[in-house]
Amino acid sequence: MEKLFNLLASLSSPRIPVPLDKQAHFWTGSILGFVSYIFIGCWALVVVALIALIKEVYDYKHPNHTADFWDWVATVLGGILGLILGEVLWQVIVK
Repeated sequence: MEKLFNLLASLSSPRIPVPLDKQAHFWTGSILGFVSYIFIGCWALVVVALIALIKEVYDYKHPNHTADFWDWVATVLGGILGLILGEVLWQVIVK
């Protein structure tokens, strides 16, 4: 996991220290993915990707924000983790 964060960190230069920025995006995506999975199932990844995209477009259009493709990637990867955790917990609780 640390190698993934280091790779993402080397690809951008946001105002927040890079490893913390990517970790924040990753964990936000995982929480969003998990909660979305509870309500809408496998479509949750689409929701996470769209919300992350909208957030990056918002950042791009506002001068005090930094838009970064790798922030979007970190958020979507976190969303995938959230979906996996949601599915595992669903299988444990239901079966």
